Amino acid sequence: MKILLSCVPYDHGKSGISVYLHHLTAALTALGHELTLIVEADADEAFPNYPKVILPNFCRRPLWSMLYHLFVLPFRLRFKEFDMAILGAANRRAFCRYPTFTAAVVHDLSQYHVPAKYDIFRMFYIKWLLPHYVRKAQAIVAISHATAEDLKRHWNIPSSKLHVIYNGLSVSPVEGTSVQPWLQAHGVKRPYILYLSRLEHPGKNHVHLIQAFNALLPELASQFDLLLPGADWNGAEEIYKEAKASRYASHIHFPGFVAPEQLPELYRGAQCYIFPSLAEGFGLSLLEAMHYGVPCACSNTTALGELGAGAALLFDPERPEEITQALAELLASPEKCEELRQKGYQRAREFTWENAAREFATLDRRPKVFGVPCDNVTMDQALKHLDVLIHSPATGFAAFVNAHCLNVACKDNEYRAILNRADAVWPDGAGVRLAGRLRGFPVPSNVNGTDMFPLICQRPYRIYLLGGAPGVADAALEKARAKYPNAQFVGSAPGFFANETEERQVIDQINALQPDILMVAMGVPLQEKWIDRHRNELHVGTAMAVGGLLDFVSERIPRAPKWMRSLGLEWCYRLCQEPRRLFKRYILGNPLFVLRLLLNK
Repeated sequence: MKILLSCVPYDHGKSGISVYLHHLTAALTALGHELTLIVEADADEAFPNYPKVILPNFCRRPLWSMLYHLFVLPFRLRFKEFDMAILGAANRRAFCRYPTFTAAVVHDLSQYHVPAKYDIFRMFYIKWLLPHYVRKAQAIVAISHATAEDLKRHWNIPSSKLHVIYNGLSVSPVEGTSVQPWLQAHGVKRPYILYLSRLEHPGKNHVHLIQAFNALLPELASQFDLLLPGADWNGAEEIYKEAKASRYASHIHFPGFVAPEQLPELYRGAQCYIFPSLAEGFGLSLLEAMHYGVPCACSNTTALGELGAGAALLFDPERPEEITQALAELLASPEKCEELRQKGYQRAREFTWENAAREFATLDRRPKVFGVPCDNVTMDQALKHLDVLIHSPATGFAAFVNAHCLNVACKDNEYRAILNRADAVWPDGAGVRLAGRLRGFPVPSNVNGTDMFPLICQRPYRIYLLGGAPGVADAALEKARAKYPNAQFVGSAPGFFANETEERQVIDQINALQPDILMVAMGVPLQEKWIDRHRNELHVGTAMAVGGLLDFVSERIPRAPKWMRSLGLEWCYRLCQEPRRLFKRYILGNPLFVLRLLLNK
């Protein structure tokens, strides 16, 4: 697959986002995908051997980088050359338009947890401008469930667009370099407590950590150093000020940025790892410390509480006394430390970059209308997909959507969620074609159940008909057997059950016959909900939700002439046949559908 990956901003390789971009790029490449990277000029050498789109030199300034990435790149790039695009840090850079399927990765919304994190301009950009454009992406990826909840709460991202793809843990098989000379050069003389993070106040919460260290009992604190590696960031002067005022100032060390090859030994040498950040989208260093056998304690908020639960001591990062208590337990209880080492190591093994890359590659790239997926395929492609579903081990689920279905999905969250779980959702009618034109994706043909039925019947599939009023399914079965001798129509039953016992009897009959295709005609959305509810217990190749198909097959209702169908006017013919029943669906529903399309374009 050809993937366009934005590696902006890179932060000179000194942030969690830059680590994420390096590992995700390597993992996607290892799976055989062809990557083209968007990079800043000073990050060109950090990603050798990749085709790149390099931002102009004036984009070294954050303001110009934001605006160029948002409003210029979307028109400069040839999106049709790629199968998908990935915005590696959509909480900082987005596009104003998405001509190809795009997964926008949001690492955190810490600005809502730490109001003083950025200046007024950046807060406006992150709180008001970015959400508007990120929301337009076809998929929004959160790197933790905590971030996903923040996206729903603060950016109003619909659940149907949200995907949680955890970061991975990547540990070099090569042994790192010795850090003892480096530690001695920075004045570290005792066993040390480690917190690896950029020096940012108040977000990274170094000040509360220093206060907590200061509150340890003297006989305990005097035995240890507090090691705080990391590059200076916003508010670093406040952290230095707090450390200088501490009664253990000589025990607190700021060695600056740590080279990656030094990290393994730095972790292994730590007495414990402490992560008191106020808000994190993930927390890579927590998993790294766990992998290297370091007992850990971390904040109980955002993603840290999610990753650390059951494998680390948790504390409220706003309460220095709780941090002090966690530190005291780690420093004074060898039994607790050994327990946390074992649990932490097992937790770290759950996360791999290969899994993360695979999840990106398997994202549902189908275009969506009102949160409903649409397989924009031809009839031949749909039939090939159906054959694959029939011969797969699990029961397949195929449905059709038209303008009425999409109107229903706007109001029925359960129905919309079910369609997102379906294996195939095929476009039926002029309304979906119109949606495709307005949304910028082609709908090559009208893939409806009534046209598909005779094509299915040309193959030796075993078919069971379920649905319709009493007698309709039986009549359809009789007509179909006479008209389509190639297919095997193995049984039928009406779609209205008197009680659960009768429903169970029908399901048992279906399972005994084991048809290749179960056609369910109960009307939207009852038929889709019925299939979804019983899918795991049905022994069929594929269950298809087919609407009013059995009425046509039984010849209870005649179909519109071919010329009306070709012009997309079949709904007019249907309205003339059943004006009272279909008035609301067509006379009120069709204008409502068009209005919704225009308002949500």
